[in-house]
Amino acid sequence: MKEHKSRILFVVDKPDWAYEFMVKTWVELISDNYDCYVCFQEDYAVKKNKNKSVAYRLVFNKLARIKFILKNKTDESKISFISKNLNYYYPVYKKNKVYQYDKDLNRIPTPNISEFDAIVEMAFYFQYISEFPFKSERKLVGIFTDSFPHDGPTEDLKQNIDRSKLSREDFYNKYLASYNHIIVGGGNLLKDYQPLTSDVTFVYGIYGQSYFKENPEVGENSYLTIGWTGSPKRPMKGFEAIILPAIEEVQKTGRDVRLKTKFSGDYEELYSFYEDVDLIVIASNADSGPSLYAEASLSAVPTVSTKVGLPLMGINNGINGLFINRDTNSLKDAIIQLYDNPILLKSMSERVKSDYLEWMDNQKTVHHFLKALNS
Repeated sequence: MKEHKSRILFVVDKPDWAYEFMVKTWVELISDNYDCYVCFQEDYAVKKNKNKSVAYRLVFNKLARIKFILKNKTDESKISFISKNLNYYYPVYKKNKVYQYDKDLNRIPTPNISEFDAIVEMAFYFQYISEFPFKSERKLVGIFTDSFPHDGPTEDLKQNIDRSKLSREDFYNKYLASYNHIIVGGGNLLKDYQPLTSDVTFVYGIYGQSYFKENPEVGENSYLTIGWTGSPKRPMKGFEAIILPAIEEVQKTGRDVRLKTKFSGDYEELYSFYEDVDLIVIASNADSGPSLYAEASLSAVPTVSTKVGLPLMGINNGINGLFINRDTNSLKDAIIQLYDNPILLKSMSERVKSDYLEWMDNQKTVHHFLKALNS
C-alpha cells in the first residue's frame, strides 16, 4: 500500500511572483516526503461591503445560493456572498482554485481537496483581505518586511481595523498568536518576535540558485555598472528618492557610472541579468530580503546596502560589501569609494558568493522551513 504523504498548502499572493518562487525552492527539496499544493490570495480576495442592511444581506445571499446551486460544476467563476458581520463580500467557487505541484513544479488543478496537514500563509495580511475555504489543524504564517508597522495592506477589511495603529504586542496577539508557527525573513524580524514567542523561525530560499551566471570581470572595466531590480515606485525601496539621485551625483564628478535595471519580466531573465553588473545598491528601510541581494551574491556581485534584511545578516562590512546610512550622500560616497578602488571591489566579488552559500544555500535554509513546519 502506498504510504500517505502529508499535504502542505502554500498560500501566496499571485502566480510567478516572489512568494511563489520562494515556495518553489522548498517544494523542490521536500516533494519526496510531502505532497505540496498552492493557492493564490488574489483568487480569494474579499471586498468591502458598504451596505450594512441585514435585510439586504439576507436577500443577496439567498440569491447567491440559488446561483451557486444552479451553477455548472465545471464553471470556474466565483459567486460572491456577504459576511455575517456585513463588513465584506467573499468569493465561493464550485471548484476550489487549488493546484498541486508535480515533480517539474508545474501546477496541476486539484479542486476537490480542501483539507491539509498544514497550511502556510506566506503573508500575515492574507487573513484579513481574503476568505479561504481550506482547513488544517496546523497553520504557519509569514512576515517578510523588516519594519514595524509591517509593510502591506493596513486595513483589516473583515473587522474594520487599521492594524498599523497597533503596538507590536497587540499586533502579535490579534494576528499571529492563533498560528502554530511564524516564519520570518531576514534582518531584525527574528529577534523582534522572539520576546513574544518561541515559535518563530528564519526562513528563505532563492529559486534556481544554481542558474545565476557569475560576472568574472567585476572591477576590471574602466566604468562601473550598478544593477537594480524590483518595484521602483515603492517608497520603502528608496529607488527614486535615494538611488537615482546618488548615481546622478556620482556621474556629475566625471566618473563613468552606468545603471542597469529590471522592473518586470520573466524570472528566468534574472539568471543572466548580473553577468555584466559590478555592484548592486540597496536603499530599503523595510525589506526582509530583498532577493536582489541574494541573486547578486550568487552572481559574485557585491552589495552596498542599508542595514536591512538579508544584507544585515550577510554583509561583512568592507570585506564582502558595504553598509551605508539611508541617504543620498552616504550612498554616493560608497559608490565613489568602490569606483576609485577596483581592487577592493574585486576582492569583495571573490568573497561574496562563498560567504553567502555558507548560510543561505537552499540545501541549508530548507531545514529552517522543515523545523518550523514540524516543531
